[in-house]
Amino acid sequence: MAAYGLLIDYEYCTNCGSCQVTCKEEHGYPVGKTGIRVLSDGPWKIDGKRWNWNYFPVLTDLCDLCAERTGRGREPSCVHHCLANVISYGTVEELSKKLDRKPKQFLMVPQYNPLEAKGAFVSSNKSAHRAAHIEVQGTGKASYAVHRHDTKVGEIDETAVLEGEQPPAARE
Repeated sequence: MAAYGLLIDYEYCTNCGSCQVTCKEEHGYPVGKTGIRVLSDGPWKIDGKRWNWNYFPVLTDLCDLCAERTGRGREPSCVHHCLANVISYGTVEELSKKLDRKPKQFLMVPQYNPLEAKGAFVSSNKSAHRAAHIEVQGTGKASYAVHRHDTKVGEIDETAVLEGEQPPAARE
């Protein structure tokens, strides 16, 4: 069976974070956990006028290459949503051939190990909040703002509309 991985072209990574966000959304990870994380190297000065600053999307122990998605023939979520198109998915054999074509790339094969990476989720919020059950009754009237800063606020009477009658403006 072929091993699969991600080829990451870090020369053009912009640190937009779309890979991290879509990974969290796809798997429902809690705050602070994700299957991919973007690391930063720099900025540091090369010479008098040039600087170097690279971003490296790296896999964590929570990455399973979106097994459910790839099982259906789709790309992993981070690959599909990468705005800079710097992450490629495929077999290690295919991706390793692409490594020779361009510098500033690396190949990663995830070592899915969720138990050590996830750990127990403990909320940092010390005070427990509970949502209150509130019943709301319609009044038939709605307020609206004409301007963004609510200088002119008016009311419209929707009672007639709610009761199935024609509004006063339509009767005239």
